[in-house]
This record gives sequence, structure tokens and C-alpha cells, in this order.
Amino acid sequence: MLEKDFSRYYSLDAWWEDRVKKLPEEIQRTFPFLIVPKASKSEKNSGLENNIHPTVKPVTLMSYLVTLGSRKNDVVLDPFSGSGTTGIACVFSERNYILIEREKEYFKIMEARIENAKNPHNLVEHEYF
Repeated sequence: MLEKDFSRYYSLDAWWEDRVKKLPEEIQRTFPFLIVPKASKSEKNSGLENNIHPTVKPVTLMSYLVTLGSRKNDVVLDPFSGSGTTGIACVFSERNYILIEREKEYFKIMEARIENAKNPHNLVEHEYF
């Protein structure tokens, strides 16, 4: 049964919770990525004073996606790189990358975040590598 939340739409949480338990364990492990599309504030601002990009993705999500479609040392293309999360995922997972961003402000954000990720003191262990 669907429950109403505070929005004008019905919440899918109740619907998903019952169905996720019936899925194979491998798929259940990926389920959190389906419901956590926002980066934390500290992840969003890593290497920056204030990141103004409106849709920063979690590095763990992008790392998972990058490793699904590529191998170490492959080249990953992101033609709309925004805040650079795909590039960060490539740094952590030992992929090469080509990032394209037309907005100068977002390019500067991307550059700062990737440089911060390349610093050995800032490396984070991700479960998908």
C-alpha cells in the first residue's frame, strides 16, 4: 500500500521497501544508489569554499557506474561534466577521462574538485574498486 508523504505525490518508499527484499542480494546492495542521488555537503564542497553547482552526484554512485562500463586505464567521456564527479570517480578507479563543460563557473568547480581528489591525503576507499 502506498503512503502519502508531505508532498503532493505518493511516496515510493513503501512500495520499494517491500519489493527490494524480494530481489537477489547483488541487486539489493545497489538499491541505495537508487534512493540517494545527492552528494553530502562535505563531498560537494571538497576542494572548494562553496560549490554552487545544483546537481552534484555522489562519488560512490558515479564510481559504481564508471566501473560498470569500463576497466582500469580505459578512457571515460563525460560530455556534460558539471561539477566533475565522473572525473573524481575516474581518479579513484584508475580510469582516464575526458570531461567537457561549457559553463566557466562549473568548469572551475570541476577543476578544484578533481585536483582535491588527486591529493593522496584526500583519497577515500570505495567498495567498488
